[in-house]
Amino acid sequence: MSDTPIVEERPKPSRRTLILLVTPIIIITTMGLIASAFTPTLATEHPLLMIALDARNRFLVLARRVDLVPFVIVALIRRSFSDPLFYLLGRFYGDNALRWLQKKGGAGDLVPFTEKLFKRAGYPMVFAFPGAIVCALAGQTGMSPVGFMATNLAGTLTAIIAVRRFSSTIASPVEGLLGFFSRNLVLTTAISVGLVVLSLVINRAQDKLDPGLDELEGKPASDVEKGVEADGDAGVVGDRLHREHDTGHE
Repeated sequence: MSDTPIVEERPKPSRRTLILLVTPIIIITTMGLIASAFTPTLATEHPLLMIALDARNRFLVLARRVDLVPFVIVALIRRSFSDPLFYLLGRFYGDNALRWLQKKGGAGDLVPFTEKLFKRAGYPMVFAFPGAIVCALAGQTGMSPVGFMATNLAGTLTAIIAVRRFSSTIASPVEGLLGFFSRNLVLTTAISVGLVVLSLVINRAQDKLDPGLDELEGKPASDVEKGVEADGDAGVVGDRLHREHDTGHE
């Protein structure tokens, strides 16, 4: 039996509200791209700034030298900041939000599977895998905002502490990697930046950088937009939307 309420049709908000929701997501995604591009430099010289830009597990492991209290506070804020935005997208735009995230985030067949699992265990999914899709499903199904945030924060805090402990168990290889970065800072940073640029080029070719706001609102693309897409000149606004969130902040 599902522990989430029955989905109800809700009136969709204005385009302005949609922009206010999507813009922070784009900014957060851009912050993640910066963290990925400059990982060698940030990990060795500015680890706290690195997890402020992106608090995925691999960055938390590399930031093991940061003191515990600022580590937990910054990671918790950064890691949970976008989750309410995805919750609201799901609450306001329902199935359109899920299809939009499926296309822009590259989740593919993971979305239908996640939907089935969420129907059986909504709150456990929010606790253990608070990614973009799960948060959007929480909003779509009408999960209580208070229950969502409480479960989300509890799960996020638990995950951060678990990653911190895990980083201590693999301290030697992590320190070895940080040492390698430090000795080859220019080269490793150049390679990292090049890989991020390559990913942007690939995503643009796959039409994953266009925000597609009409898709969220359930509107067909305008004739002008169709013409622009046909000419290959779609607007570039960001990388895949929280790709790591689809599997719970990998």
